[in-house]
Amino acid sequence: MKERIITQARHLFNQFGVKTVRLEDIARELGISKTTVYQYFDSKEELVRLMLEVQLNESLREASAIYTQVANPIVGALLIWDRLIHYHRTVNPNLSRDIERHYPTVWKLFQTFRIEYITTILVTNLRQGIEQELYRADLDESFIAWLWAEQGQWDTPFASSDVQIKHHFVRGLLTQKGLALYETVLM
Repeated sequence: MKERIITQARHLFNQFGVKTVRLEDIARELGISKTTVYQYFDSKEELVRLMLEVQLNESLREASAIYTQVANPIVGALLIWDRLIHYHRTVNPNLSRDIERHYPTVWKLFQTFRIEYITTILVTNLRQGIEQELYRADLDESFIAWLWAEQGQWDTPFASSDVQIKHHFVRGLLTQKGLALYETVLM
């Protein structure tokens, strides 16, 4: 039952944000009482934290899987961008805003995850690209990884701008050798 509650909470929080979803809403969607929810969770904050842990761990596993399946850092970068774009398009921006405003300890968890994602996934991709001479050697890996994470979540007023940002960003990393490979990947 605990997993079902977390799954339903995740669905509703991702769709509407955390603040507007009450524990009663989650219980009603599952056909259980609010009391049943409280048998598994001491507070809404605990449910938010556990839901976020599940979601972030899944995201990290999926991004890590890219590296076990793809040897080409350019393809890896494009796939990571696709994951970021998918997240941005399917998760209500109020989710992170609500967590930041109302659940500071959970927000710290998110920030810790973000740093881990930047250092383990994005910096690794940049280093592989530099080692294979596909990415420019003059890149500041830490800064570029941070910028990558930021740009992946930008809200812009233009349809499909996230895909354009992805391609402009990746092209900016590339050497001439990398650009030639990038152009073959897109065909």
